[in-house]
Order: sequence, then C-alpha cells, then structure tokens
Amino acid sequence: MLIRTAPPSERETVGALRVLAYEHQGLLDASPVYAHTLRGLGWEDGDEVLVAETEGRVVGTVVFVPWGPRCEIARGPDEAEVRALAVDPSARRSGVGAALVRALVDRARAEGVARLVLCTRTVMTGAQRLYESQGFVRLPERDWTPVPGVDLLAYELVVEG
Repeated sequence: MLIRTAPPSERETVGALRVLAYEHQGLLDASPVYAHTLRGLGWEDGDEVLVAETEGRVVGTVVFVPWGPRCEIARGPDEAEVRALAVDPSARRSGVGAALVRALVDRARAEGVARLVLCTRTVMTGAQRLYESQGFVRLPERDWTPVPGVDLLAYELVVEG
C-alpha cells in the first residue's frame, strides 16, 4: 500500500470515494447535502489530501487541515485537524485507515504540530476504535452538533516529537 498526497486531478476520484464510504455506512441519511461538502474537502491552500493506493487504485483518503479559518475544533496554531477519513467499503479492515492515520501523525510531526484533533459521529464506532487504537483520546469539551441529528465526538492525539 502506498500513502501519498493526492494531486488536484484526483479530486473527483477522492470525492466519489468519500461519498461511497459515507453512504455505505448510512452516514449521509441525516444530512444528504453533506455529500457536496465531502467532495470538496481538502483542496484549499494549506490543506493536504492523502490517499492510500493499492494496485493502482485509491482505496482510502483523509485530509490534514492545519490551524486556520476552515478549522472546526482546532483552537490554535499548535493544532491541526483530521477530516474526512474514508475507506472504500471493499478495503475496510485491511489496515488502510490505520496507515492513513499514521501518515497524518508523521505529517503533523514534520509541521511541528503538537496535537491532532478530529470529530467523529457517535454512530461511527469503527472509526472510534481505529482512532483509539492509534492513541487518540476523547476530548468531550469540544463535542458539538453541527446540524440536528448529527452529534460529533471530539478526539485528540498529542504528537510527540
């Protein structure tokens, strides 16, 4: 498996993968318009879209968002956000998500980021297990509800130099 930065030419492929992964888990049912947001995340200046590729096919993706105006729960320049982790349903439970998270930690370390923060839906128990297995811990004071019916749990990882 290769983890790499996605070029803008893969925007459509990455967006379709995100929507597929979220739809497969029923995560767009409460807010179907979020599919549009998913397709566009990470292509702004400063953000980095990472992809996992196996046999020439993109099977996973995640976004590294340094502190800035697009952050939802990061509170300062020593933090960065993890956004839109998605794995192709056919590649779930094969280590793709863990590899992407490890690549994010390496990216944060290289940037001098002290903490990675993220939100996950309460129903995303598999994602919660993944994050916890990689050392993330709950950050309940930053839990929030962006739209009715979508409750988000916050997590953080202290990045060691």
